[in-house]
Amino acid sequence: MILGTLLYPSRYSGLGQGVRKGLDYLAGQSDLATLSLGRTSLIGDEIYLDVFEAETVFHDAKLFEAHERFVDIHVTLEGQEWYGYAPTNNLTLDIPYSPEKDTAFYRGEGVYFQVPKGQFVLFFPEDAHKPLISFETKGIVKKLILKVKI
Repeated sequence: MILGTLLYPSRYSGLGQGVRKGLDYLAGQSDLATLSLGRTSLIGDEIYLDVFEAETVFHDAKLFEAHERFVDIHVTLEGQEWYGYAPTNNLTLDIPYSPEKDTAFYRGEGVYFQVPKGQFVLFFPEDAHKPLISFETKGIVKKLILKVKI
């Protein structure tokens, strides 16, 4: 997992051209919150982003998820969102990996954090995560997830 800033995409070049291209795209947008809802393909199915709105859920009502084929880069655009994080090898597999959905689900304990505006959180395949978490009050969040094929 990496917590980083969108101001300096070149600092993440060592993570591969796909991550760099995706972060360059995000850094080049004047106001990410004005991006239209839906999927935008940057390079076919190799690099794309989804912008959507969703309601947060309480942290104990959600499983951790992890992906094998894509790196996830999350950016909260509006609203308040918490994330859960744990290495997959510290968790118990609950729902086996689905190649169609590129997702496996896990149970266990992790740490929780928020990502400040202008920053992103990047999850590798071994990084199980719980996005769209709340602890006190549920709310609507507008966010984007940049998917970069490994």
